[in-house]
Amino acid sequence: MSTSYAAVTLGPVRLHGVTVLLRPPAFGDFAQWQRIRLRDRDCLEPYWFRSPLTWDQRHTATRWVRECLTARAEARAGRRVSTVLEIDGRFAGQLELVGIDSGTAELSVWVDAEVARRGASGLAGSLLLDFGFDTVALERITAPIAVTNAGARRAVRQRWTMEAVMTGYFDVGTGRVDHELWAVTSDRVPAGGFAADWMDGYLAAHPTTGTAPDSTPHRAADSVPPISRYTVARARARYYLGKMRHAVDPLRSATPGTARDEHAAVTLRPWRRDDFDSRRAARIAAQSLLAPGSTPEEWARCQTRREWRRAKAAARTGLRGRHGAVLVIEAAGRYVGECHLFDRDMFDRNVRAAVWVSPETDPEIAVSALRLLVTHATENLGIWRLTLAVPSTDHAGGALALAAGLRHEGTMHRYPGVDGEFAEHELWAFSTARTTATAVTDTGGEHA
Repeated sequence: MSTSYAAVTLGPVRLHGVTVLLRPPAFGDFAQWQRIRLRDRDCLEPYWFRSPLTWDQRHTATRWVRECLTARAEARAGRRVSTVLEIDGRFAGQLELVGIDSGTAELSVWVDAEVARRGASGLAGSLLLDFGFDTVALERITAPIAVTNAGARRAVRQRWTMEAVMTGYFDVGTGRVDHELWAVTSDRVPAGGFAADWMDGYLAAHPTTGTAPDSTPHRAADSVPPISRYTVARARARYYLGKMRHAVDPLRSATPGTARDEHAAVTLRPWRRDDFDSRRAARIAAQSLLAPGSTPEEWARCQTRREWRRAKAAARTGLRGRHGAVLVIEAAGRYVGECHLFDRDMFDRNVRAAVWVSPETDPEIAVSALRLLVTHATENLGIWRLTLAVPSTDHAGGALALAAGLRHEGTMHRYPGVDGEFAEHELWAFSTARTTATAVTDTGGEHA
């Protein structure tokens, strides 16, 4: 059973007379959330996901209620730690760990421009990092940052490492923009934790105990009435209707079509009922790739009909499920491997991929299969960006990605491999984007 993070509260912590607290979001935060984000539009919108709605339309009571409902559901499922930042009892932003899975998560932050870079926001981020590594037991936390967002890049100076530049990673207010992949890992956690380390550094640089660095006049949004019960009920209805629509859309299908390369005699197809024997033989032959820590005998004993039924059940929800979609690689009518598409993003545009083939298979078959997968994902499923994580020691895997037309973007530290071990991995990607944005060195706002 998953651990629930729906009631996480971190703090309070005092800093130069200011009280910093992280707590779960509430419907009652709407007025301040709306006021700050409308005021800080110029700092936030250029780095926020693009929408056909106006900025005002994206900050209604209904939208805030739906955001709270989503955060609560994800937190109860153990997939997210969602908090709002309070400074001296005043709402001042949001900090989240999202996409919690297999020991990894992504940090998402936006902070009131009136308090950003004055101390309390950095302390809050450090508190959340400590919770992620200590309580959630994460091994790796990432923060994708637009190359145009110098403010956010300044904010990740504490023990973070820039690992890659991801082409066309996100569709923000200005279009599809390259993002830098920043990461911090469990082997780089300070001895006393991030918060203590951050406090020591901040107090050494700012020893003054006079005016509180993050104190700002409290301006209540008196003109905004509290959210009505009708608005909450309507937002709940729309939220659950949206979940129902997702349940019947094409990405939910466990059988996302078939792709063929007639020249190479390679086919990608869904699983069939009679695949058990051929799949078992292919997986046993690929033991060195799929389970390098097991002996051939141990691995063979694991390839049972029960395992086969569990695998099919896990893939039943397709790309919207935790385990993603599976396509069989068939060469000249023979089951030689599998392609997996999984971990799609919240906008269904980015997806991760994994490919394996039996060692005795011609390497060109694997190249053709990966090319087919890229074409199928981008042309038939509407995916914009497909990534492949290859262990740094797997030179054949790197050669496969290169031959299939993927681009090497960087090296990821302590990334979870197919065997569950954390190790160096190379990030390879195919993107349909053709971006021209370049890194800048000085802009306003902070958003990671």
